Amino acid sequence: MQIESFFEKLQNKTNLKVSIKVKDYKSTFISILKNKNELKISFHKLFLNGDENIEKDLFSYCLFQDKKSLNSLKIFADKNFQKEEKILDENKINFEGDFYNLKQILENLNNVYFQNKLNLKITYFQKPKYKKFRHITFGQYDKKFKLIRINKLLDSDKIPFYFINFVVYHEMLHDIHPVYLDNNRRVVHSKEFKISEKKFPYFNEVIEFEKIFLKKRKKHGWT
Repeated sequence: MQIESFFEKLQNKTNLKVSIKVKDYKSTFISILKNKNELKISFHKLFLNGDENIEKDLFSYCLFQDKKSLNSLKIFADKNFQKEEKILDENKINFEGDFYNLKQILENLNNVYFQNKLNLKITYFQKPKYKKFRHITFGQYDKKFKLIRINKLLDSDKIPFYFINFVVYHEMLHDIHPVYLDNNRRVVHSKEFKISEKKFPYFNEVIEFEKIFLKKRKKHGWT
């Protein structure tokens, strides 16, 4: 796909000012910001390697936010983004925080809930500077490296032990309940996944604390 011709096609189909950014994003594969004067588009560079169908889906989603096109883009992303990942540098794995040792948490959860059957690694990732507080990524699971990444934001005396335990537990569940496609729809949290989540003893407390945490952070910038 040629970015110049793609831009021209978009510009010819709308009266808005179009801008496009193509980057090597770590998690977000496409983002659309649209107002009465402007259409801002950001997407992952791997879409440039897509075929004509991917270009059509990208075009359709950029202009109309078509859900069917978005599902096709998600499928393409799921199949291709992992291919560009580099070899894991285990020297950069950091599981010892100021307050919480992630390796100890992982090993304890593995023993209590998974009969020590899961072979996973775990590390912190540096907390981003969030501009919006409606949602924060507390944890991530990398299926290729079988690696759990936990937001360094949680390494704090303001975070209850049960909460960071649940975040690790949640990411561990991704190893036994993997993402799958259902009628071209990417299912991340299956029914079985959600049932397993609720088996965590402090599940209700986790949900309540998250609400309080996000509310206080939005109001006071609590970190």
